[in-house]
Amino acid sequence: MELSLSQIYNEFAVISLAVAAAYLGAIWLIMLSGRLIVRFRPSPPASCRPGEMVHQALKVSGRLWDHYRTAALLFGVSFLLLVNFGRDGLVGPQPTWLNAVVLAGVLAALGFGALKTIQLSRYRSRLNGLLDMHMQMAQRMVEAQLRGNRVFPSVRINDEVIDNVVVGENGVYLVQLIPAPAGVETARFERGSIIFDPCGTRVSLQQFNNTMLRLGKILGEQIGSEVKVMPVAVVPECRIVTGAEDGPMLVSLQACAAFVGWRQEAYFLHEDDIIKLSGWLGKQALEDPPRTLSEVRTSLQRQIGWPALV
Repeated sequence: MELSLSQIYNEFAVISLAVAAAYLGAIWLIMLSGRLIVRFRPSPPASCRPGEMVHQALKVSGRLWDHYRTAALLFGVSFLLLVNFGRDGLVGPQPTWLNAVVLAGVLAALGFGALKTIQLSRYRSRLNGLLDMHMQMAQRMVEAQLRGNRVFPSVRINDEVIDNVVVGENGVYLVQLIPAPAGVETARFERGSIIFDPCGTRVSLQQFNNTMLRLGKILGEQIGSEVKVMPVAVVPECRIVTGAEDGPMLVSLQACAAFVGWRQEAYFLHEDDIIKLSGWLGKQALEDPPRTLSEVRTSLQRQIGWPALV
């Protein structure tokens, strides 16, 4: 019995899809075995560049993006080779309803793969935008250095990565980038959160405050006395509205070095303390850089969201 053209193409599509899936499965096994090996042979630490976590996120997502493109290429090449040189009738004639089910399954798998690839592409686009903000903030941190402060980007504190820690005679500043949601005009501090208007979006600073307290405790252990950390939240692309004085200092990206004029006697440091803290902060790096997309998303969830599938 002669096979219909649709069944022949179905067979070729299923085989090509299996080739692409086998490639992705092999990559997954290689990555899994690599993570197991790293447990016994630690990798060298990452650098402490501005926006180091974003650099790592682009690196990890870039590898995954390459794997998706390679899988798509394998599917296309396999399908073309089978159409031109393949032998049809590998499984014999099949009922029409079964061919329809197989076709629907192949199209669903291809559609899902295309959506996941687009989703990853949109995430990488957001990462590039976030990296641009970090680079702009790093350029403006030069002003703080010119005033005698020492700037340490991408400082690892337990499971947190602080964008910038600035140490000087006026004290220790924790400088963290908090991107504004799309379409907002102003930002203000109110009751432990940043309120973005006119949409009224509320971003809690609880985790930000916890990081500040942990940093102060760890730095205090380095010099044997209490260290108070001044929190600075850098909010780009919106106007800052002066709010309560008991919260962090909110600054725009263009004026993010304005914190250097924030002086309180209780935060002042002696020169010996500055040297000790600078020595310790200079040794901090990402001892275990993220290696999977899940780790990347968790690390950056406060600064960038994962786009919807559709």
